[in-house]
Amino acid sequence: MDLKPSSKPKEKLKLLFVDDDEINIESFLVYFRDEYQLFTALCGEEAWEIFSREPDIAMVISDQRMPGISGVELLTHIYEKNPQTIRIIITGYMDVSDVIDSINKGHIYQYILKPWDIVQLRLILDQAANTWRMTQEISQLGLELLEKNNQLEKANQNLRISEERLRHLTGALLEAQENEQKRISMELHDELNQSLAAVKLQIKIVENKLLTDVNRHEVVAELTSLRAFLNEIIENVRRLSKDLSPVIIDDLGLDAAINHLVSSFTRYHAVTSEVDPVHIAHLFEKSGQRIIYRLLQEVLNNVDRHSEASKIEMRVREKDDRLLITMKDNGKGFDVASVLRTPSTQRGIGLAAMEERVNMLNGDMEIISAPGQGTEVHFSFPIV
Repeated sequence: MDLKPSSKPKEKLKLLFVDDDEINIESFLVYFRDEYQLFTALCGEEAWEIFSREPDIAMVISDQRMPGISGVELLTHIYEKNPQTIRIIITGYMDVSDVIDSINKGHIYQYILKPWDIVQLRLILDQAANTWRMTQEISQLGLELLEKNNQLEKANQNLRISEERLRHLTGALLEAQENEQKRISMELHDELNQSLAAVKLQIKIVENKLLTDVNRHEVVAELTSLRAFLNEIIENVRRLSKDLSPVIIDDLGLDAAINHLVSSFTRYHAVTSEVDPVHIAHLFEKSGQRIIYRLLQEVLNNVDRHSEASKIEMRVREKDDRLLITMKDNGKGFDVASVLRTPSTQRGIGLAAMEERVNMLNGDMEIISAPGQGTEVHFSFPIV
């Protein structure tokens, strides 16, 4: 017999009472229907059907001797299905072997003799309910602890990866710094030094002409050539200065600096461009502006070194409190997955430096490319 539980508050625990005597069932309902959400059954098979169908039954109280499966057998099946359910056996026969059997097989919480005393039974059920609630709390805490341990392990793993990347990046930066110093030294020696030597020689030529027969046209020509040399020297010094630090941001602002960067790139590398108007300087502090400038500069350097592109595009827009910048070229492209599978210690410094700069602004970067299909670099930065 399955008596459907009446409407009870959700906080009441579910209790399944099993007895082949309807009088005992009616008596149990009278005493406990206001304290628990009750289910009843006249045999073990019916009780098993109810337990399998109804979730979160906290306690099962079963008579031992019933037609079909016994109380111990029923509670053994219940233990195997859900060990957290509190299992109580009731019997009218004092059999030591039954007691031992119920404890060993059914992992019985309590053994009660008939006729049961209502006061004693209520105390046992109160204790059992508290035990079940504590078990649920411990189980929930265990799940939360497991989740936090998993999160901690993931955090530790990410930290180890970050530390490895940082070590690699530090080493690569030192090597890059050394190479950059060598490059600047060579440019100063090969270009600036030689240009200054040429200026010195031209000044000597003009001096000799002034001390001898003065040909006004020849002197003007020499001075014009001298001015051209000086302009070339100034341009080289300006270029070296920009490479060392983007002072153009301080002079003109980020928006103008980006426009100048792209226009200079297209002019010197004979590529066409489509560029959205840039009005983003007000969105970031100076440090953030320099990071964005360096990111775009690195993208263009990669286009120059690797893409063989004839056209570049830059799209800039704001969406959902984020700044979105897309740099696209029509070059030869590359296999992004293959590059990302390469250990960070074997990659070039450019990609690692870009990733670190993006992280400094709490942004995101996505690279989309394939052989023969050009390359797109998408940046996304939160607008504070």
